[in-house]
Amino acid sequence: MDFIRDYWSKTHVLARSEALMDWQHRDEANRRYNFIAARNGEGQIVGILGFILASRYDATLAGEHDTLWLTTWKVRPDFAHGLGLLLLRKLDSVMTPRWIGTVGLNLATKGIYQALGYHVDMLPRYYMLNSAMTNFKLVTVPPQSATITAPSTGASVRELDRDCFWAATEILGLDTSPQVPRKTRAFIHGRYLSHPFYRYCVALITDGPHAALCVLRRCEAEGASALRMVDFLGDSAALQRAGTGFQELLQTSGTEYIDFFCSGLQSELEAAGFQRLPPAKDATIVLPGYFEPFERSNVELAFSLRGPGDMRIVCKGDADQDRPNLL
Repeated sequence: MDFIRDYWSKTHVLARSEALMDWQHRDEANRRYNFIAARNGEGQIVGILGFILASRYDATLAGEHDTLWLTTWKVRPDFAHGLGLLLLRKLDSVMTPRWIGTVGLNLATKGIYQALGYHVDMLPRYYMLNSAMTNFKLVTVPPQSATITAPSTGASVRELDRDCFWAATEILGLDTSPQVPRKTRAFIHGRYLSHPFYRYCVALITDGPHAALCVLRRCEAEGASALRMVDFLGDSAALQRAGTGFQELLQTSGTEYIDFFCSGLQSELEAAGFQRLPPAKDATIVLPGYFEPFERSNVELAFSLRGPGDMRIVCKGDADQDRPNLL
């Protein structure tokens, strides 16, 4: 925490909150903090690379089903030449994860990831505006961008809390989803419904034999709010006719929009009535992406991932992009 304070930022939340540091990185099973660190000859830390294991939230994922998400990567300026890459390669060789990646990477490191066999890309951002609203406080919507795609109908969308989560999801086959990196209901419960700082809700989507879970969090600023979708588990086909259900979530909660940074679900989200936000340089609509502190600007996220499987779904909630910044 001292190293993050001194060489990253004295206001960085992981330099100030031991509780958040423990939540993200304390590994009780292995009696360690999940960081790899480099020290100089005097024993001073000169570089760190943090990571979060999916098995942190569901122990059954440990081993061949685990994912290692890279987080806090920082090297002291006078040790910058090559040490960052050494930390990454050393961590990879020690942990040998099935899947490894990050969300929110600095594009200056894109070449490093690609050279090590990672797939690197921008994380698409999809959104749906509240069709019952005409005056937005958070969103900037020019007239030419005000058209709202008609939402699809047919699927059921039901909000779940911790008390009904297990019973409502028991026989839906969610734990056998073919998506990668691997996730389970226990992962969703441990990562989100058990979060010590944020309050998440889980939307259960069912459409005949298709079922999925979407994790959402409400963000507030300027006397208004938005729903941020941050994770997904299940059959992607369940999304295709869920548009009306998402509109009902928007209208009953009085929120201005739902947005979702994710890869691998483009056709299903667009079928539901979500629109893809263009790159920041081309976008005419502004959907705030930062709430801690609040910024009225579009946000872009890059991601990297290495590992087997064709149905790759990476979401904003992976790694540490959906974490408190103000505690």
